[in-house]
Amino acid sequence: MNVIENPSMEFWEEVVTQCEGATFYHSPLWSKVLAETYSNYMILTKGFLFDDGTKALLPLIGYKRGSFFRKTTRLKSMGFGSYGGLVASGSWSDEKNEQVFSWLKSRSARVYVDGNPFFAYDLPECFSKQQQSTYALRLNKQTEEIWKGISAGHRKSIKKATRMGVTVRKATSPDDYRAYLAVYEDTLKRWGNKTIITFPRELILKLLEPKQEAVTLWLAVLDDKVIAGVIMFYWNALCFGWHGCSLTDFSSHHPNNLLHWNMIQDARERKVQLYDFGPSGAEQKGVENFKRHFGAEQFLFTKGKMKY
Repeated sequence: MNVIENPSMEFWEEVVTQCEGATFYHSPLWSKVLAETYSNYMILTKGFLFDDGTKALLPLIGYKRGSFFRKTTRLKSMGFGSYGGLVASGSWSDEKNEQVFSWLKSRSARVYVDGNPFFAYDLPECFSKQQQSTYALRLNKQTEEIWKGISAGHRKSIKKATRMGVTVRKATSPDDYRAYLAVYEDTLKRWGNKTIITFPRELILKLLEPKQEAVTLWLAVLDDKVIAGVIMFYWNALCFGWHGCSLTDFSSHHPNNLLHWNMIQDARERKVQLYDFGPSGAEQKGVENFKRHFGAEQFLFTKGKMKY
């Protein structure tokens, strides 16, 4: 196995576009936005080339921790409500897996891996591990079948939202982005101490403003007022609901139900195979139920921290 300390952009792009289980969070764009948003972050992604031609990639963000005199660099793959860990173009095996993590361990690397439910590999015993889950909907069926798989309550809410005049569209302008961020601020007030993680405006705008093909902001609108939204990531045959929010005063209009139904139909047109609602957090049972009632099934994955 040859280790590539600073893989080229071509190498990186090749692996994450050829690996069916790679996600947007493994892409160079995600790492670039994180490093540009946080001044103490740096991209330290590693590449691996095997004798049979298999190419593997471990996206890594490095950041400093500790006191002024004893700072240490920790590595995370990836972070901020995302997935991470290894991806590969070519065949993968336990032997290759062992080689990669043995090399990391030999470097005394302080590594945190968020895991990936769509690319199977095992974190070795040198990691302390925690099981996580997400809910994703398979889209390899007709729209009518997907509709029937949605709970009666959700179908009723989708129809009610439409009757009440809620519409769904893609964001197209800075005004749309500002309106969405205002909704996000309202959502954070509602969540209060239950908020698991807060995303800075700068991070969100760095994702939206370049109008990348892989990033779409969807908006639910009532009388020209943005009342809810979701930022979706698209990568290979997978899509992911990364960030969403809604105005408290319009919950009776069920904008989130209508949003997801429209995004599911759009994903099918894009030939997406899995519509990932994203991890919910262990204590957010209401959010978890919302996803399950769309017919989504649970996918397990493992996150871990290398032991020292």
